[in-house]
Amino acid sequence: MVYFCPMHILYYITSHGYGHGVRSCAIMSALRADVRLTVHTSLPAEFLAAEIHRAFTQLPAEFDCGCIQRDSVVIDYAATVSTYSEIATRNAASIEQEVALCRDLGVDGIVSDATPFAFDVAARAGIPSIAATNFTWHDIYAPYVAQFPAFGPVVAEIRRQYASAGLLLALTPANPMSYFPHRKTVPLVGRVGTPCRGRINGILRLDPRKRLAIVYTGNFGIADMPWERLAEFDEWEFVGLYDLPGAPGNYHRVSKSDVGYADLLASADLVISKLGYATVAECMINAVPLLYLPREGFAEYPYLEAAVDAWGFGFRLSDEAYRRMEWASILDRVPVRARVPAGPIDGAAVCAREIEAFVRAG
Repeated sequence: MVYFCPMHILYYITSHGYGHGVRSCAIMSALRADVRLTVHTSLPAEFLAAEIHRAFTQLPAEFDCGCIQRDSVVIDYAATVSTYSEIATRNAASIEQEVALCRDLGVDGIVSDATPFAFDVAARAGIPSIAATNFTWHDIYAPYVAQFPAFGPVVAEIRRQYASAGLLLALTPANPMSYFPHRKTVPLVGRVGTPCRGRINGILRLDPRKRLAIVYTGNFGIADMPWERLAEFDEWEFVGLYDLPGAPGNYHRVSKSDVGYADLLASADLVISKLGYATVAECMINAVPLLYLPREGFAEYPYLEAAVDAWGFGFRLSDEAYRRMEWASILDRVPVRARVPAGPIDGAAVCAREIEAFVRAG
């Protein structure tokens, strides 16, 4: 008798923020139900449980640090260089342990967004490996070398690790990432929400005559914002996932247990945020305009902004105007609705099928 052994995917997710987690969870949720899935990340278990809509196992671990940030748009470069260098040394010492784990679990393929060490593990274990991302930490860290020359060999090692990946699934809009030898471009990856403004009005006691904006500061927050000035925009109700110090009565914190974030976004007239991949992709997919501030020191920023410009429903404020909350000129001209970009927007499903096919081919 022949027994069928299901494919087993080990998915590494960077420890930097939730944006990578959101899109990785969308991809993992689109994998076939008979695929075994193990998630290697330090992201909170409750976040993964809410976002992955299929069976999985988490092995908590941290193999990179992304950027150490003072807030959502300000990077601590020295701390980032020091922290990643320490983690890279630790990774090198633990690679045989990771390889043994893969063998013990019967892992058939490794996917990473976009932890470099994952590709060393895959190469050592003889397992197919796939990067699913729109940028890498090499893109982010390479400019740091001018200020921190001793970081140069670490950055070169990161480039080598990425170059050993079997396939790059480049999530639109993506950086060039020319060091990957094999690349496939895939559509936007994000969650599709269901509009439910009436339910949100009831839960948060919002005025249905007013427009609705999401204020998303990210888990790092944005420092020194005069949130009390939200009261000046009396034609708007504002909602968000985090407490905002000094926020007035027209700001309402919402729990994802009451309203899923994708449904909240699909119900909004505007998202106010930094420019990150998940925010851009999900605003486009759900046809919601975006008001954003510049983001210095992030290699993905020019590519995301170019995509937003081409889409036509992004509104950029200077850092100074954003932080002083001089938003009225934008809020007064936000359109009733944006449009979905031309072309496919089913990137999560496309990625899932590419991952399955690549691992199956061995």
